[in-house]
Amino acid sequence: MPPYLFPLPTTTLLTFSSLLTDPSGSYTSVLSEATAARTRLQLALKSVHDNEPGSSALAVLDAVQVYLPYLKGIIACLDADELLFKGEPNFPWTSPLTQYKLSPPLLSLPSIHSENLFVLLTYTLALSNYAHYILSSLPTYEKESVSRNLSSEDEKRITAGLSRAVDLLCQASGLADWIAENVSLQVEPIKNALGGRLAGKGGNRWPVESNRETFKGLSMMFLADAHLTAIRKLLLPVLPHVLFSPAGPPLPSNHPSASLLAKLYLHVTSLYTSSRALLKVQQHSSSSEGKKLFSKEFDIESSEGEIIVTLKRYLKKESFLSSALANKWLGIDLGEGSSGKSSTPKIGEAISYLKESLSRLEDLEDSKTRERLKGLSIGIGRNTERKKEERKSRKSRVEYEVEDTKAWVRSYTKMNDTVTFQPIPPVSSLIAPSGRPIFGPKAFVPPPSKFEPARRLPSPGDDDDEIEGKEKGGEGEAEYAGKGSYF
Repeated sequence: MPPYLFPLPTTTLLTFSSLLTDPSGSYTSVLSEATAARTRLQLALKSVHDNEPGSSALAVLDAVQVYLPYLKGIIACLDADELLFKGEPNFPWTSPLTQYKLSPPLLSLPSIHSENLFVLLTYTLALSNYAHYILSSLPTYEKESVSRNLSSEDEKRITAGLSRAVDLLCQASGLADWIAENVSLQVEPIKNALGGRLAGKGGNRWPVESNRETFKGLSMMFLADAHLTAIRKLLLPVLPHVLFSPAGPPLPSNHPSASLLAKLYLHVTSLYTSSRALLKVQQHSSSSEGKKLFSKEFDIESSEGEIIVTLKRYLKKESFLSSALANKWLGIDLGEGSSGKSSTPKIGEAISYLKESLSRLEDLEDSKTRERLKGLSIGIGRNTERKKEERKSRKSRVEYEVEDTKAWVRSYTKMNDTVTFQPIPPVSSLIAPSGRPIFGPKAFVPPPSKFEPARRLPSPGDDDDEIEGKEKGGEGEAEYAGKGSYF
């Protein structure tokens, strides 16, 4: 269930005093502090990678937020030539999203902007992972056996957790978009100058994390995950009806609009599809996607240097599931007569959408999981009922949606055969509405720099007199009392 749990990059220890020359001797102290901040980040990432007790995405986020202001100051001083590299710079990082035959190698990245890119990559992935940890720590309220015992305090905690996860994913989306528009463009000239290869023994290619399209794709993926989490929050008040009432029509009076849910799922599908395209995920024809999504024939494998397989599979499954649920809610909206000016139910069109949804959902079921779950209901004697209950509690969300959609198809088919007698058009002849977002990425504001160069480089729009005044650094400001107070 979204959001996806990302592997995080790792790095090795690095000392800025051995990497940089400080001609003026003004930055000795802050460089030492920067080394300590980077070491803290390195240890937090190592702790997560080794799955040590106490490791968490939150610790990584804290370390990144401490280190970024120092890194920003170092970049500014390098640009102003107040700090210089002693030799060829080398920032070692592993790339968690790039597929390799063996474990990811330690890459030697040749620029301070590459360092900045991977620190910000760590930031955006850790934001998503923190959202994942928050949601995984909540009670599994969407299961009947747990939902019966939820207290009001549990409900408040669930609502707060869902809201917090949505906020974190929107932050991750905005940050990934900011990286694509700012930092990736600074790395691109370096990649071109080196012919797309990195220095070192293996002569590795630059990882996919260095591409602008990767961050654009991640931004859309995070936003899709945020919308799915928001939909879970939207459906929380009607959970008792969903779990304890018979599936099918009618919807309860307090149920969110079927039209709204359909448009939200259409938007989510669009985001996942765009993310797949940007991350260069292989696309198959719709006829291919409808056949055994998890079979070897249609499984998505990655060649070395492409996006990792697990992320490709996640995007494919979530885009396909969102598309199926969009069809389900389009059908329910038409069947309940809640769309458009006419309140007359369009049962024929509703059945067409629901059958399309059911077909897609059934294709999504993993055959191995299905067989394993079927085995839980096979038994004789005193354990039969217990096994049935166990199977019920272990239903996946796809299995639940299959059963629910079947109930809607049965109800509308019976209604159409006995009351409405409407033709059932092919789903390809129906015109679906466009998707609807309920929020966008949260704009990222870079933190203030921990220190600045003594001589600031002019930026576009700076006035010459303003630059001269800033370079003087307030020299002579105490020449007389009341300077600057004019009457």
